[in-house]
Amino acid sequence: MSYSDPTVLLFVVLFLAAILAGFVDSIAGGGGLITAPLMLSIGAPPHIALSMGKYMGVFGTSIAAWAYIKRKVINPKEWIWCAVMTLTGSFIGALFLLSLDPSFIKKMIPPLLIAIGIYMLIPKSRNFLESEDNTVSKPKQIASGLGLGFYDGFIGPGTGSFWTVLYNRIFNQDFMISSGVARLMNSMSNIAALVIFAVAGKVAWVMGAFMVVGFTLGSYVGARSAIKYGEKFIKPLFITLVFIIAGRLTYIEYFTN
Repeated sequence: MSYSDPTVLLFVVLFLAAILAGFVDSIAGGGGLITAPLMLSIGAPPHIALSMGKYMGVFGTSIAAWAYIKRKVINPKEWIWCAVMTLTGSFIGALFLLSLDPSFIKKMIPPLLIAIGIYMLIPKSRNFLESEDNTVSKPKQIASGLGLGFYDGFIGPGTGSFWTVLYNRIFNQDFMISSGVARLMNSMSNIAALVIFAVAGKVAWVMGAFMVVGFTLGSYVGARSAIKYGEKFIKPLFITLVFIIAGRLTYIEYFTN
């Protein structure tokens, strides 16, 4: 199976992988950590592999975000500054990606994800729990939106995981709310980056269409599962997936070159 000589089997594999990626992404983020390495492994150019995540994400994360909004898990009006800054940061990041080699940043992703997983295993102290402030401040929204928006536009994989941890620990939101807001911000950054990639001619529209359908299906099922079962379901799955994805990327980036 190769990108340059696609077969029916390849499209089936990509479709099934996209379903899994959508399910994972709607709950904990990191769907791009499944699809991007897969696209690279079949010989797709790096920019095409990364743009595929944006292509799928525009549909999948938007549907997942809508599920959280519809069920009143999150209120998008509270996060308007974060959304605007995320769009801005992603535009800038995507432009940088088209002119720079992102390989050195890819090597930073595995240790960052491992650090996040370890951090999430550390329980909050009782004093922290009693004094936590879950105010959604404007300065924090601007800083996080620009920073993670830029990262998502520039390289992308793992952004959903970073968003989820940020909202859980920095904004002190519970895991279900964090997951919902992360999907909303991911949809913003995906839209911005896809526009840049499309203008540059770096999107495989036909192959991506099959993956979009699978990703959207997985996103819908994942979002409903997260809402139904809550934090007790999301947090263990999130931590497990972070370590699995980090291990896979560590192997790809450090032991296969």
